[in-house]
Order: sequence, then structure tokens, then C-alpha cells
Amino acid sequence: MNVSHRALYKNFMEWAAGPTGSITLHVVAIVLLFLFASQATKEKTSEIEVQMVEIDQQELDDLLEDRPPEELPDMVDTVTPPDVNMDMTPPPDIQDFAAAPVADTVTELDIASDAISPIIMKGLAPGQMSNRSGAGRNAAIGNYGGQWGQYAEAAVLRALEWLRINQNPDGSWGTNDKEAYAGLAILTYLAHGETTASEKYGPTVERAIRYLVARQNEQGEFLKTEGSGGVYGHAICTYALSEAYGMTRIPSLRQVMEKAVQVIIDGQRNHGGWVMYSFGKSGDVARWDVSLSGFCMQALKAAYIAGADNPGLKDSMDKAADFLIKRQRQDGGFPYSAANPGRQPNITAVSVLCLQLLGYGNHNATKAGLSFLKDADCNWNKPEQAPIYSWYYVSQAKFHQGGAHWSSWNNKFAPTLIRNQSPDGSWTSPGHALTGDGVTREFRGEGINSQVYATTLAALTLQVYYRFLPTYQPIETKTIDQKSSEDVQIEIL
Repeated sequence: MNVSHRALYKNFMEWAAGPTGSITLHVVAIVLLFLFASQATKEKTSEIEVQMVEIDQQELDDLLEDRPPEELPDMVDTVTPPDVNMDMTPPPDIQDFAAAPVADTVTELDIASDAISPIIMKGLAPGQMSNRSGAGRNAAIGNYGGQWGQYAEAAVLRALEWLRINQNPDGSWGTNDKEAYAGLAILTYLAHGETTASEKYGPTVERAIRYLVARQNEQGEFLKTEGSGGVYGHAICTYALSEAYGMTRIPSLRQVMEKAVQVIIDGQRNHGGWVMYSFGKSGDVARWDVSLSGFCMQALKAAYIAGADNPGLKDSMDKAADFLIKRQRQDGGFPYSAANPGRQPNITAVSVLCLQLLGYGNHNATKAGLSFLKDADCNWNKPEQAPIYSWYYVSQAKFHQGGAHWSSWNNKFAPTLIRNQSPDGSWTSPGHALTGDGVTREFRGEGINSQVYATTLAALTLQVYYRFLPTYQPIETKTIDQKSSEDVQIEIL
């Protein structure tokens, strides 16, 4: 190193050792490290290899072997705001029938509306039917419907439209058993939150309610058309009008409901059940019918929720529950009647559901009945006895049971009903078609009668997700206080 280089080196070292040189060198070092790190990251990123993998369609089809049907209609919310006036006088073509006194004009309060109304019902048991509103339905379908919920709702909408188109001018359906069919149809519309206030189906519901009101005589009984089941029809009509009053608060319906309920209470036998063909006290021990008793119990519970003020209503429900418990067999099944002790899934499901409704969901009899139903099936091609009727009850009983039992059953009944709905929106029971010895037959009748029966029960079955909340409180739950002179409370919101 010559003198010149030594001098430069010495000067550089002195500068580097000084404050200015030190700062400069640190800055340079930081810049170099940053450039090195950026280059390393860039090189590392460039090593990533992206591969596009195509899913084997056949494998996907295998996974979705039970995939829902195509062409799902748009979800429609048909509930409209409350406060709709309705004239409850009977239509002209049924004026001749005896009817309970009705108001000339009444104001309806539709508690199933999504809208927040300034009219707040006093003492209303919140949540009993909250799932029936548009938002409530959608939420419940999402919570409980699984992969089938939205397709079940589409099937229900098609059924509601079929019922609308096929309603008789007098507000009924079918050619006989018209009272019972009208009751089942009303229940189907109410389950979807459709009341007389609904924009699309309000007139349909209104005509049906008018028809039943006009069919009630002064004793509270619903008059029978040719071929009517009589007591069956009365129980179903009472059930429907009790729900109608509970959801609409039409004042004139309260008297209709309570008169009909009193017929059921007075017709209850001493053993706690009811008997086919007539209401009365004779033959208490020898005769009873669980199927009929089931509809009577559902009617009483609906009336209780709605606020019926009949003396002895709660005692009648307690007595009915005791009637069921005492008739359960050791295997957990329930018989149809004293003369027919066979324990089909349908009658056991009727009994289990009624015990759940009456506040005995945790009773040992209910648990044993659910155990009896653990292997219940829903096979359209190999239907059991009265299949549509059976699936209606089994679905509700298992829904309230919940858990894996419900999920398993949901994956059976929902696709079965959805796939076997007729293109026009109706159903015909597979049990009705198998009439060789009459064992698998549903309601007796042909054509439109069979369709109305199967369509209403199938739709009600698919509405299980939102028709009621999935748990029931004991029957002591506070209901609407009907003793108050004020029916509504006005609040300024």
C-alpha cells in the first residue's frame, strides 16, 4: 500500500469512527439487509406451485344421492300487516244454516305479522306462534330444516296455492266431510302465518272461517254434511277455530270457540278419553278411541293457548293425559282402542304428541313412546297403515324430541313428501291407493276428497319446522287473560 492509499485508508477509518461515518454505515447496512430480505421473499414466493383440481362429478353425485328436486320457486312471504276489517256474516249460499251470533263488523289483529303494530295484545303468551311470521319461518327453517328445509317450504307454497284454487264457493273443500276438510285447510294456512289479513290468501281463509261459523248450531256442534265423521269433524273444526281466534283475535270467534270446546269437555268420558260416533257419557269403560281423543286433546290445547275461559278446561286436559298414560303397553306403544289393541306407529305418535302438548314431555310414558318410535319409517313405495296420517304425527313427536332422532327422521320424511308431491301441488296418499283389503286406506272417499285430506296433512307435516316452537311448557303456562274487560292495550311506539 503506497503513501497515498495509506492516507486515504487512514482518513476513511477516522471518518467511519466518527459520528457521521457511523450513522452513514448503519443506514447503508439497513438498506442492504432490506434489499436482501425482499429478494429472498420474492424467490420463495416464486417457488409456490398452483394446481387446479377438478372435482369428479360422479363422486359429487354419490355424496348427494338424496339431493333435493330442482326448480325451487322463490321464497315468498305472504303475511301482510294487521288491522284489516272483516265482515263475519255468513256468505249468501249458506245463510240457511244455524250459526252462532256474530258481529256485523269486526277488526282483526294479526299477531303473526312481521310489522310492529301499535296495538299490543294484553297478556299474549309470547313465542307460542312466533315462528309463523315471515322472518320466523325463515329462521326456523334454517335452524331445523337441514338440507330439506327450503325445498319443503317450496312444496308448502305449492300446496297452499292448490288449496286456494280448489276451494268450494261456500268456503269448504271436497264433496263430503266438508267441515273436517275446511278445518284441516284452515290449520294449514294458519300454520304458515296466513290469516284473513294475508294479501294473497286472506280471502281463502276468510271464506273457510265463515263456512265453519255458519255450520255451528246453537248447542255448539258443527252440523254434518253427508258422510261426515261427526265427532272427528267437530274436534278438527274446534281445533282450527281455536287457532284462528288465537291468531286473529276476531271477537266473534271467541264465542264460537268456547261453545265448540264445551261440547268436547261435556263429551269426555269418565275414563278421560272420547269415543267414536258420539259425544256422551255412556259406555265409559268398554269403549274409547285414541285417534279421536288425539284431535280432541289438540283442540283443547289450542283453545287453552288462545285463552278460552271454559270451566273445567284444564281439568279436562289433565284427565286426558292420565287417560293416555294408563293405556300405554309395556313395550311403550299405545293401542288404537279397546277393540283394536294393535300398536301401530301412528297411534303411538298421536299419544306421544298429545302428552308433549299437554305438558308431559318429560314423563316416562312419553319417553317410552318415543323409544317405541325409534324405528319408524317413511317409505312411499311400502307405506304403513294410514301413512300420511302416521307421518303427520311421527314428525311432530320427533321434532319435539329433537337431537339425532329428529335429524334422522327429517332426512326420511321430508324428501319422501317433497318428491311425491303432484305437479299441481297436491298429494294423494300412497295408503289410499292400496285399497285391496282396506287396511292401508286413509279417509274413505275418492278424487278431490282424498287429495284435500292428503294435501293438508302433508303440508302440515312439512310445516313442522315453524308451526310450533320445538319445546312445550306445562299447561300451567300463563295464557291470555280473557277475564279482563279490555281486549287490547294501545301503546304509542
